[in-house]
Amino acid sequence: VVRLPNLRIRGIHVVVGAVLTILVYLVVVPLVLLVLSGFKETGFIFDAGFTLRHFIEIYVDTRTYELILNTLLFAAGSTLVSLCLGVMFAWLTERTDLPFKTATRISLILPMAIPGVLLAIGWVLLASPRIGMINRIFVTMFGGEPPVDIFTMPGMIFVQGLSFTPTAYLIVSPSFRRMDPLLEEAAAIFGADLFRTLRHVVIPLLLPSILAAGAMVFLVSLVVFDVPGTLGMPSRILVFSSEIYAAASAPLGVPEFGRIGALSSLFMFFTFTLALFYNYMTRRAGKFTTVTGKGYRPKLIELGRWRMLALSVIIFYLVLSLILPFVTLLWTSLLPFYQPFSWQALQMLSFEGYSATLSVARVQLALTNTFVVVVVTSIVVAILSTVISWLIVHAHPYARRALDLLSFFPLAIPHLMLGLALIYVYLTLRFLPIYGTVWILVIAFVTTYIAFGTRTTNAAMFQLHQELEEAARVSGASRVRAFREIIIPLIVPAMLNVTIWVAAHSMRELSAALMLRTSQSVVISTLIWEFWAEDSETTGAAVLGVVMILMLLLLTVIGILVFERTSTARSSRPIRNVEPGLRDPLSVDHPSP
Repeated sequence: VVRLPNLRIRGIHVVVGAVLTILVYLVVVPLVLLVLSGFKETGFIFDAGFTLRHFIEIYVDTRTYELILNTLLFAAGSTLVSLCLGVMFAWLTERTDLPFKTATRISLILPMAIPGVLLAIGWVLLASPRIGMINRIFVTMFGGEPPVDIFTMPGMIFVQGLSFTPTAYLIVSPSFRRMDPLLEEAAAIFGADLFRTLRHVVIPLLLPSILAAGAMVFLVSLVVFDVPGTLGMPSRILVFSSEIYAAASAPLGVPEFGRIGALSSLFMFFTFTLALFYNYMTRRAGKFTTVTGKGYRPKLIELGRWRMLALSVIIFYLVLSLILPFVTLLWTSLLPFYQPFSWQALQMLSFEGYSATLSVARVQLALTNTFVVVVVTSIVVAILSTVISWLIVHAHPYARRALDLLSFFPLAIPHLMLGLALIYVYLTLRFLPIYGTVWILVIAFVTTYIAFGTRTTNAAMFQLHQELEEAARVSGASRVRAFREIIIPLIVPAMLNVTIWVAAHSMRELSAALMLRTSQSVVISTLIWEFWAEDSETTGAAVLGVVMILMLLLLTVIGILVFERTSTARSSRPIRNVEPGLRDPLSVDHPSP
């Protein structure tokens, strides 16, 4: 008797189909429309005709290759700076007897609370040749020309490298923490000194993790707009993201939609390739396990007379990346107009700028919109990520692969391009009239951050043994009830981690919000950009910047506490055997930038 396969549609199949449809709508549809726009003369996909003109113009234009060179140089330089600092700080905090370790670990994460645009604005106020506080003080004391110009490629690399150092640190530090110290001790027994041990033992073991961190930072440096837009555009140093923004803004004419589509296609080819490489390296990093089943207490390397020097280097980094920019923004927010420190300026300090700025109706609308977007986006991402992760564990292998791939793809989508793609969607498909409202921002941010959400909830879900659900099913509970009463309570710490991380990044997100802004959908990040780049309202930009940084610092501290609780909860759970290739080290040990 030939038995036919069971084709009965079960509830889980319906849920898988619904979630796949949502992911296709969020991720695939906007990108397809954006790519197709490059093949239309006008850039609108429903217009008649088909052309390769935009692609040909891009490939024969020498400016395109200048853009590629600038973008690669900026990304490579930023990656080198952040990776060198991040790896060094991870080694110091995890493998040495550095003093004040707990405070140092927390402090190294705090610079993530300063968005790239505010870090760049802070350094403009510090190191601009014309108004920079450092340059003004130097010229006053020594005369001559200003020694520092932040509006250069090295200036852009410096600021972006400072911004991404916490990301590199968070990615690499768990690998240092887990590494078996017996390997270092064996090298020492055979006469290897500290630097030889680092070169021949530590670095080779951690190379996959370091490469994964480098790939992540390089990928984000390719697509970021905040620093290139703030520091590069005034001096005409353009990268791909700022070129696309310039083509889309078109203050004196119609946006070049066709050129934007062609440029975006070329750009996304690089980012998707790099994202696949990053995914490969993170999976490979998981194979280099040096934690054995034996208990051990890591023997810390004694720094001796270098302890205070190492601590001083970390403090100097915190001064450059956190303290100086924040103090400069705070100083500027208390003045009616920007001026360097002086006794005369000290007498002009007041909170009038705060009362004047925060009483403006547009600012109040931006604060309200930001609150709505942050709350809704963080909750939706946490819930959707949890459902996707549960399906990845329980669904058919083909379905779980599709879910994993579609939820990972947004990591490689530049936020500027996602904003543009959503413009195409909601100007072309008018069945959902949300263009110009805060809800299109919610869709953009949910799409952007679903990759981080699923990586985190995947880790939590994989660490729950399937016997927990099986016991509930044997007792008569349905899948839904087992999910609600068994799974959800156990992964609440991970869901809180996702919620706080997404809330913080939704508040600081600029690129996609800038593309989608209208008079009614303005948020704090876009208003800061308008005040600074378009209206020259330096005090207003500084006021909103200080308010945002304080809120982000609060969220960052809460996130650190939740992350510690999540880590503690993970260590006490039975681990599920999972299909090889689905576990991603990104989700286990660190957040994305």
